[in-house]
Amino acid sequence: MSRAIKATFNEEERYFENRCGEKSAFTESTGPYEYLLGSLAGCFYNTFRSLKPDWVSLSEMILDVEGEKRTDIPTTLERTKVKVTVKGASDENEIRRLIDQAAKTSSIWHTISKVSEIELEMEFL
Repeated sequence: MSRAIKATFNEEERYFENRCGEKSAFTESTGPYEYLLGSLAGCFYNTFRSLKPDWVSLSEMILDVEGEKRTDIPTTLERTKVKVTVKGASDENEIRRLIDQAAKTSSIWHTISKVSEIELEMEFL
C-alpha cells in the first residue's frame, strides 16, 4: 500500500498534507520528531485495534511516547519509551497480551527499532 504526503516550505508556512488535503504544520513546538513519535503511537494503536477481539473492551488507551536523540550525527533516536495507560479494561491479562503482540507486529515500531532501543511500559487504571 503506497502512502504519500506533500510537504511545502516557504517564508510564511511549513507543513505537509496527506492525499485528502489535510494539513499538519511544522511549528516551533511540533516538528519532525513529534510527528515521528506520533506516527509510532498511531500505528501501535491501530495494530492493537486490529488484534483486539470484540469480547475485549477498554474505555481509553493513552500512549505517552518519548524519544531521546543521539548526540552523534546522524542524530537518530537512541532510546524510545512507550508508556501505555489503559482505563476500564475488561480483561487486563488479555489486553497485556494484545499490547505485547502489537509491539511485535507494528510496522512503525519495527522501523524505529532499527535505530533505537524501545522500552514498553504498561499501566492499568
